[in-house]
Amino acid sequence: MLPSPAEGGPDRRGAAGHSGPDHGFMAAPVVEALGTPGSLAEASVSVGGCFARPLPLDPTCAGTARSFFREAVAGIGLPGDLVHDGVTMASELAANTLHAQGNVEFSGTSQRPVSGFPELWLYLRGTGPRCELVCKVFDSQPGWKTGSLPDVKIRSKEGLNGRGLQVVDGLSAGEWGAHLTRGRLGSWKVSGKAVWFALRVPPGCDAARFGRSRLTLRQAVNELEAMLDGRGLGGRLVRADEPASCMSVLSVSCDLTVWCHGGTASWRAANGSYQRLPLTDLVDVAEHIVWAHEELRAAATADAGA
Repeated sequence: MLPSPAEGGPDRRGAAGHSGPDHGFMAAPVVEALGTPGSLAEASVSVGGCFARPLPLDPTCAGTARSFFREAVAGIGLPGDLVHDGVTMASELAANTLHAQGNVEFSGTSQRPVSGFPELWLYLRGTGPRCELVCKVFDSQPGWKTGSLPDVKIRSKEGLNGRGLQVVDGLSAGEWGAHLTRGRLGSWKVSGKAVWFALRVPPGCDAARFGRSRLTLRQAVNELEAMLDGRGLGGRLVRADEPASCMSVLSVSCDLTVWCHGGTASWRAANGSYQRLPLTDLVDVAEHIVWAHEELRAAATADAGA
């Protein structure tokens, strides 16, 4: 019998601030399964994929983020006022990446970056009244220019401290934050941070009624394994399946093991709590696992340097 996580009280908020009830596998409406491993990560937002685009390393990044946001949400029935709010917040987060260029990698023959450039990500999670649109902007600096995440409730003497994040805080009704992660694009997946916000999608919108792929447990774990491999975590990834108990286990590192069973993925986070998310939201699951991996790695590095 494969080991299973301890029972009781997992913290379900995680990297993108989502909290909600557990869902049985295939609890959401469904669409046809995608054909190839890893394809869900590149599918459209409407079928549970993640929209990911590089942002330029110059002042046009805010305008580019606005255009990409509109492109990503086209056709999902999002109300105009939410689109406007999302465009505004994406623009503010993109503008904050201009200082975070220390880890950008260039090839020897081109001034075009090959890894570490800012990225814009959008995906849906949940359905019905719990459907949310998540937008994240990644940059390759794990920390902040000021040393820590600016407190949006405190204005600096110059009135500039966290001004963009104050806009995000207001328009998202406080549903925003930041976490360690890895890039999705580029020749290799650079570590850094993502600043995110989430917009609750009205139940009457098309986006709230979109289904998730019709995947068996094996197919879901195949997709999840491919997503983690695509984020640079495949080198030490070990998988074990136990068909008799409908369970799969992914060992991501010596400190991070993911149990997939009963329609959910569970793992122990860096703070010792257990996280549990439905496998119907695979993009969100993979992002949380990458976040946990980066937190554990940062803690190990800090302990080694102490």
